[in-house]
Amino acid sequence: MGTLINAAAIVLATLLGVLFKRGLSDKIQKGIMFVLGLGLFAISLGWFLTDFLVIEDGGIRTQGDLLIIIALVVGIIIGEWIDIDRRLSDGAYGIERKYNLPPLAKGFIAGTLIFCVGAMAIVGSLQDGITGDSTTLIIKSALDFVTALVLASFLGVGVALSAVSVLIYQGSITLLARAVAPFLTPDILASLSMVGNIILMAIGINFMELKKIKVANMLPALLIPVIYYLILALFNR
Repeated sequence: MGTLINAAAIVLATLLGVLFKRGLSDKIQKGIMFVLGLGLFAISLGWFLTDFLVIEDGGIRTQGDLLIIIALVVGIIIGEWIDIDRRLSDGAYGIERKYNLPPLAKGFIAGTLIFCVGAMAIVGSLQDGITGDSTTLIIKSALDFVTALVLASFLGVGVALSAVSVLIYQGSITLLARAVAPFLTPDILASLSMVGNIILMAIGINFMELKKIKVANMLPALLIPVIYYLILALFNR
């Protein structure tokens, strides 16, 4: 149920954002894009630090430093080899051209990355599947509504298509939640959250147009902590 609410919120916000877009000049749209990127970067950095910094014995230490670096390096190697960014772009632009749709590729890709990458999407879907508690996904829906509204105001109707990605991604996690729950330790969830928030920071940098980053090519990095801890668990049996 939580994922359905989330997807509906994105579609509704996109429609409102597209209507809002008509009254915005290019200068204002670029300004909105910059501040959205700045806000996304700042929020993601805060979420990252929440997992990265640990208070212990009256002091502050960090956790997962080396694993994060390895995950990002190995992930980008895999992503660049497969070239996920190009394949995702080609697919979206192909649909756009084939069906003579208005520009939607950028909105679809940006929305998919923002709404699907992050701790709330994973943890919320797991909670929904295991306990039936949709609270986290409902909170995420409210945040995604605001983000989609702003995003659609300069990227257009393509943002609505990211709701399909949310349905598939979060829905799959919810359906598989009971089966995978025993394997998802707090360490795995924390590592996933940290890597996911670094990817969100990269999206923020893209929005601010400080540097063009192929964010989709970073996605395999999310798998590395899971693989690492599963191998560790096998050897510790």
